[in-house]
Amino acid sequence: MQTLSAEDFDKVVGKLAEFIRYCQRLKPADSYVIVNRNSPALTEAALKAAQSCRLNVKRLDLSADKPYKHFPEELLKLLRERTPKGGMGLFDYSEHPDWSLKELGARIELLFKTIEEVPISWAHSPDITLDMAVNGPLQCGYKALAEEAEMMLQKLQDVEELHITAPSGANIEITIPEIVKFETDCIIVPPNVYGKLGKFGNLPVGEVWAEKGKFIEVQDKETGKKVTQHYPVKLVANGMWICDVCIGGYHGRIDPEKLITVEFKDGVATDFRCDDPGPRSVFEEMLATQRRYGLPTVLEEVGIGLNEKARVTGNMLEDEKLRGTCHLALGNIRYHADMLVDKPTIEATYASGVTKEIMKNGVMI
Repeated sequence: MQTLSAEDFDKVVGKLAEFIRYCQRLKPADSYVIVNRNSPALTEAALKAAQSCRLNVKRLDLSADKPYKHFPEELLKLLRERTPKGGMGLFDYSEHPDWSLKELGARIELLFKTIEEVPISWAHSPDITLDMAVNGPLQCGYKALAEEAEMMLQKLQDVEELHITAPSGANIEITIPEIVKFETDCIIVPPNVYGKLGKFGNLPVGEVWAEKGKFIEVQDKETGKKVTQHYPVKLVANGMWICDVCIGGYHGRIDPEKLITVEFKDGVATDFRCDDPGPRSVFEEMLATQRRYGLPTVLEEVGIGLNEKARVTGNMLEDEKLRGTCHLALGNIRYHADMLVDKPTIEATYASGVTKEIMKNGVMI
């Protein structure tokens, strides 16, 4: 049973209210919805935070005792037809860790088929935990983080190429396609950078990233049927990514003696190596996706962590926000796995031809 002490409850309420004010930038009398998926204590804190901001707040509980393939029509109808100004989805999978991956498809549908299509500011918290809220990244300074993220986005404007190196041995060059833009979860004010009506970002906040997806028709080789699925726009990467912090889909820190190595050619992941069977299982899942849909796994995202309160916990919702890290994400149909490196140096080349460092050994310049 989830419980918070009175002191911790007030601590979380205060920070969620900060988030609503400085990141979602909502105003008194705005409508708000909080979706609870096995996160009752944080839901109560979020309700009080929204009320303290004088929002008109509604709560909706997702109570199925098994993973959702698609979320209930009641939720989708609420968002599409009675669109609140803002909202928050608290998905705690602590008691059922395997549900996180099993509900990934439903969450992707929620975000890209509903949230992006309506004018809402949406805080998305897949794998949120009480510890994260009380002792971790939820306790950041939201006003300062939003200001820093805005400055970082300005530095990343008109970037065409990134060259990233790290003490792990990572050395990779990435071309950012013109249609892919940098954005942040530290400022969740619609519309999004691609002109969609709604905007979503993670809570806890704390990164800037470049990523874009699209819906395509593809054949599911297991069923023989054609289906519409979300597939990433490829970032054109060449080189080697050596992950020394953590990888999405594996709960734990990477063994420093058994780092993860992924090679990229023209944006396609061509080789994967890891002597640790735990992290290696992530690649097995990825390869199964490749076989099922016949599409290559590509570089989907590049991101930079900014949150000074984030820790390495084995939970990617928190880990990818870790200040002083950079992550690349492998992507495929219903598949996304972030891979973090520590203390990266990032060199940016702009459309003007100018090249300059924007991060040195994990420190923003």
